[in-house]
Amino acid sequence: MAILTKNGGIVMTQKDEDDLLHEICRNASMGVEAIHEVLKDIYDEEFAYELNVQADKMQQFGRKAGMRLRENGEEPAEPKPISTAMLKTAIRMKTMVQNKTGDMADLMYKGNDRGVRELKHAIHKYKDAGIYATELAKEMIDFEEENLQKMRSYLDDE
Repeated sequence: MAILTKNGGIVMTQKDEDDLLHEICRNASMGVEAIHEVLKDIYDEEFAYELNVQADKMQQFGRKAGMRLRENGEEPAEPKPISTAMLKTAIRMKTMVQNKTGDMADLMYKGNDRGVRELKHAIHKYKDAGIYATELAKEMIDFEEENLQKMRSYLDDE
């Protein structure tokens, strides 16, 4: 349903707004799932702390998007069970063979990079989303790009 509303002179569609918020929820949820799975094999306390901070921030993005969706009468989207299962299986397989901090940082780097690309694509796809969803997605992209730099520093240490 595409309801056009005026929002500070900007025309937006509710569908694009909700779809972008759903994408933020899915992205945040997958990020948190990946971090929790990787944390099972982390023995470097500093790296584990960094990942926990990232998971907390990801959850905040998911909560913000979810609250806005509920205000719009929607329930936040969760990742498909098959996607979550595939994510966990891929992480388990990689950690069985490679479980040094640098290996885990590489895994997280790739996940952050994928998250950035997916959110940029979503912003473009849902270009008629409102300011709230668009700015939240951009803020999440900035956060994930910062994470890329942090993960790169762990790659350089190896």
